[in-house]
Formats: sequence, C-alpha cells, structure tokens
Amino acid sequence: MATTPHETLDAQTLRYWEKEAARFDGLAARASFGWLARGYARRARRARDLAAGSRAKEVARGRLPAEAAQT
Repeated sequence: MATTPHETLDAQTLRYWEKEAARFDGLAARASFGWLARGYARRARRARDLAAGSRAKEVARGRLPAEAAQT
C-alpha cells in the first residue's frame, strides 16, 4: 500500500504567501491613492519573495519540478 507524503511546512507557507501576494495585488489594483497602491505592491513583492524561498526548499526536496523554482 502506497502512502502519500505529508505536506511540509514549506509547502503550506508557499501556498499561503502566493495567496497573500494575489490578495495584495488585488488591493493595489483597487487602491484609491497612489501611495496606498505602492504599499500594497511592495507587500505583494515581499510575499512573492517569501514564497520563492519556500519553493526553492520544496524543489531541493524533490517535491516540485525544477522549473517551478524559476516561476
């Protein structure tokens, strides 16, 4: 009987930061003021950077294809 591997904390944080980046992108698009939009865009960029770190760890574990590290 084959067991499915458990989801790692890095996989969970990867998913979380990708969702947060998308949320901040949406907030930036709807912001009324430029300074507010830039703040949300900065947060989205930071969330994508944090997701990239978790993605790299998952690729190193062999749980994601190597092409996923370049997206």
